[in-house]
Parts: sequence; C-alpha cells; structure tokens
Amino acid sequence: MAQVQYLVVGGHRIAISHLDEILQDAAGAEIKDERACRLELLRLAKIHNYVPVDAEGAYADALFSELRARNGKTHG
Repeated sequence: MAQVQYLVVGGHRIAISHLDEILQDAAGAEIKDERACRLELLRLAKIHNYVPVDAEGAYADALFSELRARNGKTHG
C-alpha cells in the first residue's frame, strides 16, 4: 500500500497517495513552463487520487507549491 502524505488544498488538509512519486515524476520531466508543470502534476495526481473537477485548480496550486518547496525555490 502506498504511503499517504498530506497537503493543504484549498484550505483543507487532504491525503495524497503517491505524493513523492508524483513530485519526482514531474521534476524529472523538466518542464520549464509553469502552466504545463501544473497540468502535469494534476495529471499525475489523478492516477492515484480522486480529484474533484471543481478543486483541480487548488490541487494544482498545492502540488506546484510543494514541488517548489522541495526543490528549494521560493519564487520565479
């Protein structure tokens, strides 16, 4: 069973399955465009997690923020 980690998504603490894998795969894709990176993170998250359509933007924001935090980036 995959380890579950938590992210704050739209102000709610949400369990995300395969979070490390999602972030590693997105980082490995070396996507330079922020919008494309957010879409890839969302696509990867949906493989192992239910993402409500009306929360996709919040999930993309949370995943992108976590990716940047883990890569030591605070801006740009």
